[in-house]
Amino acid sequence: MSHPMRPNVAGKIAVQLIEADVEAGFALVDEARACRASGQPQFGARLRQDAEEIVADIERRLQRLGESESRPFHSLITELRNQIAALEREPET
Repeated sequence: MSHPMRPNVAGKIAVQLIEADVEAGFALVDEARACRASGQPQFGARLRQDAEEIVADIERRLQRLGESESRPFHSLITELRNQIAALEREPET
């Protein structure tokens, strides 16, 4: 018999998933830069797209959280978006 998750447990899990996605997003940006620097622009572009998809996933999850739970992520998401945008502006090697 399964037991429904208590709201506080579900909220903690949601926050942990967002934290993991933020970390993965920054890692993808770093890998995209490394790929571009090593002459693999197509792979770097794919990694950038993956990072953009992660941002969209994070934003969907944040909408389900309350303001107090989502507020700490706003600056991180802004920084992640800025780094993705910077990738688009960087010249390919």
